[in-house]
Amino acid sequence: MKLIFFPFLALLLITACNNEEQKDEAKKDNKISLRSDTINVVTLSDTLVIHESTCRGCAYENSTSFDIGDSLNLIKLQSIVTTDNNSPDMAGGNISKKLILVPVKAGTTTIKLYKFWKEPATAADSAKFIPYSIEVRN
Repeated sequence: MKLIFFPFLALLLITACNNEEQKDEAKKDNKISLRSDTINVVTLSDTLVIHESTCRGCAYENSTSFDIGDSLNLIKLQSIVTTDNNSPDMAGGNISKKLILVPVKAGTTTIKLYKFWKEPATAADSAKFIPYSIEVRN
């Protein structure tokens, strides 16, 4: 009985220990993935993320760009992070584009995400957009 109880107790104690530093780090990372089909409620301290992609190895790979339109200037496009998780010897696939946005001030707005396929961006390209409704709270 002791042979089973003590290893079980030791395993329980090891798994019950928690790391406070990891909890604090997780609290600081306030990334909110935006959805276009609902009102996104965020705070001023949150970082907003929109996940997009473009084709890998196609004519549009290097010319795909993004911009947002916000008439109230509540949201600012901070950066675009490009990630290629495909093997270098693989033909085709997708390249991940993570758009990082930050709220500037409180309020309610609808931003328009524009995806441009070629440079320079033309009026025909800007006719297509995805709306995101966002409520920024203090």
